[in-house]
Amino acid sequence: MERRGTLFSGLVILTLVVGVGIGSIISERVTATGQAPQPTPVQLTIPDPVEFSNVFRQVAAQVGPAVVHINTTATVSGLDVFPGFDEFLFGPDPIIPESERRGLGSGFIVDPSGYIITNNHVIDGADDIRVILADDSEFDATVVGVDPLTDLAVIRIEAGRDLPFARVGNSDSMQPGDWVLALGSPFGFDNSLTAGIVSAIGRPGEQFQRFIQTDAAINPGNSGGPLVNMNAEVIGINTAIITSTESFAGIGFALPSNTAVGVYNQISTTGKVTRGSIGISYDDDRGLLESLGFDYGVAIVEVTEGGPAEAAGLEVGDVITEIDGQRISDGDVLLETVSSQPVGGTVSMEVYRAGDAQPATVDVTIDDRSVVHAEETARLGRPQAPETQATRLGMQVQDIPVEALRNLPRGTTGVMVARVDPRGAAADAGLARGMILTEIRQGRQAAQDITGLADFRRIERGLESGSSVALGVMLQDAGGRWRNALLPIRIP
Repeated sequence: MERRGTLFSGLVILTLVVGVGIGSIISERVTATGQAPQPTPVQLTIPDPVEFSNVFRQVAAQVGPAVVHINTTATVSGLDVFPGFDEFLFGPDPIIPESERRGLGSGFIVDPSGYIITNNHVIDGADDIRVILADDSEFDATVVGVDPLTDLAVIRIEAGRDLPFARVGNSDSMQPGDWVLALGSPFGFDNSLTAGIVSAIGRPGEQFQRFIQTDAAINPGNSGGPLVNMNAEVIGINTAIITSTESFAGIGFALPSNTAVGVYNQISTTGKVTRGSIGISYDDDRGLLESLGFDYGVAIVEVTEGGPAEAAGLEVGDVITEIDGQRISDGDVLLETVSSQPVGGTVSMEVYRAGDAQPATVDVTIDDRSVVHAEETARLGRPQAPETQATRLGMQVQDIPVEALRNLPRGTTGVMVARVDPRGAAADAGLARGMILTEIRQGRQAAQDITGLADFRRIERGLESGSSVALGVMLQDAGGRWRNALLPIRIP
């Protein structure tokens, strides 16, 4: 009996032990599935300084000593305060006496002997030029030479010691998105630095200017200072801004260093810039070229009398497609190619003439641009037309009046534009009252000369709707001189 009680007690104890064990297991499982223990948080740490701006700092440290502040002084003549005022009633007009005009800008040293590049507009007309270096030493500067066409100038100071100078880079390597720094003296605050990117390249300015566009802040006083890349190389000369407030508006322009190098090398050697010319005016309008049967090239619209092109036999209407094996895709390429040639040298041109299936090779001698009267100029002006009745081409023509023939070159034939409908094809092409139509060209076919009104009407009737042709015209420029042009027109 006692033995049976002991066994019973053991079973109870065993049951309790098993129950406690099962409960613990269940409890752990409930904890695991219900709310897991929180992991130990990862502690944040501050890394060692790795400053991206340190790159800018290094660039500034290398280029900054070569950047200069330029102060100029010019004498302004006395001015009539009220020009044209009635002296009988009020007596002589008061006169402002001569005064001084002060200017400021920037520049950078490119030669340890003291040669400095800046903008022409910074020193233009100045009687005195004072250069302040980064170490605050000051020197009077002399002008070595200027080039208004690129707005560049070279000046020099005599410091009596070797000066720090900036290295010039290859601006052709720059693309939109590349980091750049602009250094200079905006608003007179010298040793200033702004950062940005190249936002565009090849922005057109004047004829010999194709700018690097940047959002690095450029303000008055920055003119002539360097735009540099992350290799501490000058890839542009800060030149202009677009703004309605005379201060930075997010768009600045720098002349590419590759352009500046050619100008500097000539000025520093000879004191001036000499550019080549062949004595033509041209047009590279896409519509015009298509009407002549070309998808690239430039069309000659004027040949200077006595110039190299005339001597080589080039004519109005010829299309230049190649020079010395280089494809002439547009007028910019033509201008750059010709102007960079040495005066007196010869270039070989591939030229197409209307009616010829194959191009002719023409050798042309390069002349000095400054002595060729009709310089290469893109796109002749196209006057606006008055409103009148439209014909098929949106204009009316008439035989050339006798009084007009007296002022035209001897032997001129054609018809005169009498009226132009501003809503017609002629107006879209730039035709205007008073122009003389001399020929019609279509594709690479020979030109059809216009000898009179009946001739024009006959040719017009044969033109296919939707096609493009080029009209040979004569027009008067602002000086009253007759000039030739080719205007593309789509036939309605």
